[in-house]
Amino acid sequence: MAGMANYLQTKAIVLGHRDLAEHDRLYTLFTEAKGKIEVRVRGARKILSKLQPPLSSIAVVRVLIYEGRSRPLLIGIETAERLPQVAAVLWRAQVAARFIRLVDLATRPEIHDAELFALLRDGLHMAEHVAPTQASALRDAFILQLLIHSGYKPELDRCVQCRNANPNAFSAAHGGAICSKCAVSDPNAVAVCAADFDALRAHATVPLAATSILPSSNLGAITQSLLRYRLETLMWFPAT
Repeated sequence: MAGMANYLQTKAIVLGHRDLAEHDRLYTLFTEAKGKIEVRVRGARKILSKLQPPLSSIAVVRVLIYEGRSRPLLIGIETAERLPQVAAVLWRAQVAARFIRLVDLATRPEIHDAELFALLRDGLHMAEHVAPTQASALRDAFILQLLIHSGYKPELDRCVQCRNANPNAFSAAHGGAICSKCAVSDPNAVAVCAADFDALRAHATVPLAATSILPSSNLGAITQSLLRYRLETLMWFPAT
C-alpha cells in the first residue's frame, strides 16, 4: 500500500501543452486536488495515442498520475463531464477557451485551490448552456470573480484616493472607483454611473449558474481594463 502514495487520482481541466522530445508532450492541468501541475504524456504526439482524445477536448476529465522522482507522468485519463455544445458551437468554444486561458494566467503551480477549480468548472458549464444574450454577463462575472479570488478586489463604494462617496469613474490602475477630480491622474479611467457600480457588485457576487438573472452586461471596458492592469493581458471575447 505504501506505493499507492505515488499515485494521484483527481478531476482536472487541461490548460495547455507543449511538445517534448520526438513523441511526448507536457500538459498543464488545473486539478481539483493540487491546483496547476505539469505532467508528461508519453506518445501523445502519435496518431494512435489512446490518451490524446480526452486531452484535446474542452471538458472536465478524471486523471491518474504517477508521481515519481522525476516529472509526474499521466498514465490514465477519462472524460468525466462532457461539454458537447462547447465542442459543437464555435462561440461557446471560444468563450470556454478564454476562461481556461485566464485561469492559466492567474495561477501559479501546485497551489491547491478547490474554489477556483469550481469557478472554472462552473464557467465551462455555463459556456455550454448560456443564452447568447447573456454571454457578456457571464464573461464579466467570470473575470471579476477570478480576479477577486486572486486577490484583486476593486473598491466599488468610494473613491480609492480621496474617499469621496460619489465616484463616477473606474480606474483599474488605482484599484477601483474614483471621483472626477482624482480621475485626471488616470487617462485610462472609464466613466461610469451609479447603475454601473451596482452591476459590478452584482457580477462580482452572483453564482455563475445564476448569471441568467443579470441584464446583458455593458461592463466590457471595465473588465478589459482590469485584465490589462492585473494580468497584463487583453482578452478578446466573441460577439454572439
